[in-house]
Amino acid sequence: MNALIPAYKVVNTHFSAPPGKVGLLYGDRGVYPTATLVASELIKRRGAVVFVDGANRVDPYYLAKLARYQSLDPYFFLDRAFVSRAFTCYQFDVTVTDGLLEFMQSVQSTVLVVYGPLDLMDDEQAPLRDVYDILTRVKGTFEMLKHHHISTLMVSKDVKFQIREREKLFPLLYRMSDVVYRLDHIEGFQRITIEGESHGTNNPDRHAIDPGRRSQLVKIPAGAQKRGSRYTG
Repeated sequence: MNALIPAYKVVNTHFSAPPGKVGLLYGDRGVYPTATLVASELIKRRGAVVFVDGANRVDPYYLAKLARYQSLDPYFFLDRAFVSRAFTCYQFDVTVTDGLLEFMQSVQSTVLVVYGPLDLMDDEQAPLRDVYDILTRVKGTFEMLKHHHISTLMVSKDVKFQIREREKLFPLLYRMSDVVYRLDHIEGFQRITIEGESHGTNNPDRHAIDPGRRSQLVKIPAGAQKRGSRYTG
């Protein structure tokens, strides 16, 4: 594909429908602004979005700016964004696994966006066995959300682990996902590679990667993205 297509359209095409899917968007420094653009489109078209932020990268000012750009009321727009920030892997565990489904149902949200799912796992205070237990519970929650037709998008910058043995954690995220997007910055463009795709909750082989879609490329103008209880609106 050679057309210049905004990132949110790429992700919406392959992630948003059908509901009940786990996606992973990962890559270079532009991954969080790109995810914010995706989230703004989801808020506009699908209502409330719940964020679990383990990377301290949810930017309400950028969301408000995107609302104004689309001639939307930024206050009404931000009222649809519910953010819970975690500062340790144990807080992240509780935020994701304790009452998340009930909260999302209470605000009628069908989309969860998780920033930095591994950022807090690179902590020498947390034994590796604890981290594996946390990720196992998180995976179970994502599977439960899928069965309630709630989609989850995990967003991760390329992680530079300080604890070398933690490098083996990233493949776990990959295996949790039904669709995987890789974001790179090449020759003045941001490029999305669709590395794997299945078809959501009802697909019997939903963890398989479709070889026909591997390495599908979409170039995005580099300037298109700019930086931009536990839950608060």
